[in-house]
Amino acid sequence: MPRRIHTDAIVLLRHELGESDRIVTLLTCDQGILRTVAPAARRSKRRFGGCLELFARIEVSLVDLGAGKLARLEEAVLRDSHEAVKSDLLAIAHASYLTELILVFWKERDEAGQAHRLLGDALSRLDRGPMSTQEIRRFELDVLALAGFAPSLDACLGCGTNNARQWVFDHDRGGIVCQSCLTQGVGSGPRNEPVTPSVLRLLRELQKGGRVSFEAAPQTRGAARALLGRIIQGYAGRPLRAREFLRQLAGKGSG
Repeated sequence: MPRRIHTDAIVLLRHELGESDRIVTLLTCDQGILRTVAPAARRSKRRFGGCLELFARIEVSLVDLGAGKLARLEEAVLRDSHEAVKSDLLAIAHASYLTELILVFWKERDEAGQAHRLLGDALSRLDRGPMSTQEIRRFELDVLALAGFAPSLDACLGCGTNNARQWVFDHDRGGIVCQSCLTQGVGSGPRNEPVTPSVLRLLRELQKGGRVSFEAAPQTRGAARALLGRIIQGYAGRPLRAREFLRQLAGKGSG
C-alpha cells in the first residue's frame, strides 16, 4: 500500500528518464537507499530546482509504492548543496568514491542511518577541500565496520597474539595471521598477502578512530591503501570506478 514519507536524504545518483523525468537515488536517514522518480524534474525548474544535484542534502516528501517499485518524489527542499565540493576536481573524486562505497555495501531499503550520518559528515568535511589519505582510509574502515565486514586487525586469528614481526592478511578469513601460525598452516590459503608491522600499526590506529600517533611513510600509506582496496574489491566483486579515477589523480595527492 502506498505510504507518504518525509525524510532527510543525500543524492547519490541521478539519471534521465524519458523527455522530462529524472531517476534519483537517495540515501535517506531512516528509509535506507531509495530509488525515486522525480516527475517533470527536467521541465520544471521551480519544482526541484537545484535540489537534485549530486551530493546535495535535501528534505524530501515522497510516496513509497513498495519494494521493487520506484518511489515518487513529490517535493524537495535544499538543505546543503555542498557546492564547494563541486568546485574542486579532487574533492569531486573523493565524494564520488565515498558515495560509490555506500552503494556497494548498502542495498535498497537496508537500514542505513549510520551510513547517512557518516556520508553527511564526510561531505561537510569535503566542503573545506579534498580529504587526506588518512581520512579516506578511515572512511573505508568505518564503512566496512558499519556493513559488518570490519577486518580483524587486533590479533592473530590463529593464536591470538598481537605482537609479531611478520604478518599476513588472510582475505578468506578477513583478518591477520602471524608468521608462526602461517608456518603451521593457519592462513596459508591462496588469498593472503604480507602486511608489514608499520602498515598494521597505521590501520589499527585508523580503525580505532583516534589520532594517528606517528607520521606514516609514503610507502606505508600506499601499502595500506592497496590492502584496503583489495579487501573492498573482494566484497564488492568488482573494481570501483571512482577508486580507479582516484588512482589516476594520485600525483595530485588523492586518496
